[in-house]
Amino acid sequence: MAGFDEIRQMIEMSSVIAVSAHTSPDGDAVGACCGLAMALKELDKEVIVLLEEYPESFDIIPTGGLVYHEMPEDFAPDLFIALDCGDVDRLGKNAELFKAVPNTINIDHHRNNTNFAKLNYAMEEASSASELVFMLLYGYAPIHEDIAAALYTGIIYDTGGFRHTSTTSATMAIASELMEYDFDFNAIYNRIFFTRKLGEAKALGIAMERVDTAFDGKVVHTYVTIEDMKKCGVGSDDLHEITGFIKGIEGSVATMFVYEKAPSVFKVSMRSEDEIDVSEVCAAFGGGGHKKAAGCTLEGNPEEIIKTVLKEIEKQF
Repeated sequence: MAGFDEIRQMIEMSSVIAVSAHTSPDGDAVGACCGLAMALKELDKEVIVLLEEYPESFDIIPTGGLVYHEMPEDFAPDLFIALDCGDVDRLGKNAELFKAVPNTINIDHHRNNTNFAKLNYAMEEASSASELVFMLLYGYAPIHEDIAAALYTGIIYDTGGFRHTSTTSATMAIASELMEYDFDFNAIYNRIFFTRKLGEAKALGIAMERVDTAFDGKVVHTYVTIEDMKKCGVGSDDLHEITGFIKGIEGSVATMFVYEKAPSVFKVSMRSEDEIDVSEVCAAFGGGGHKKAAGCTLEGNPEEIIKTVLKEIEKQF
């Protein structure tokens, strides 16, 4: 694994830099990418952030005007940095662009990272990619309030507001350091965790009506279809809080939320406690992630998909 000094050296040798993260960007992906890109701009680098469309709730994250959904025709990076991404294919349409750039860096906190870049820094113990970006920047690049706000958002998102066991004393120390900057951290926290559209609340209601359990209540599961989303006036990006909500059901050690991304194509989002390693469960279906938070994609109908995944979970009991 490369060290931060090596990564900084590669950054210093580069002048045009693209920064990207995994498909369906979440709060950590957006926060880490934008925080790093704004810091690189402070170092006089020409930089853009390449991300797919992301939920409106993340619009509170400062971007510095650096976010693009397509690579500009006149932009030719000599360095491509991938954040919060365990495998090159998780970059989606940007994977081929990544492979074509001469120098590449991969900074990540996923357990099954494939070390796909020229320089790789993968630290599973970190709470988030945003935490790692702060570690890279600290003492190296200027940090202003927008950078601090972006990284703070990424950290609180991936720790569930400091509730997940990935939260460490180092995480709290970094968050405390970031809160010294002049940004409204309360507004960010409330926007990420406590603000929702009416349609999102309706979709949550549908998911809760379908909640069922397996293995004597130890596994909780539910699902939402495209038809449900149409009725509620929401998209799949508006469902991100459902997994965390059902995780709070008493007696559960693992949760599974299945939602339709395309006709008969379902994303399986899982969370767990120590008893179940959901990254192993999802890896059996070509997915992956962390021991306590992972996902995969399966085709079929939701009830059959849930049964299939439950059979894989059963192997761990």
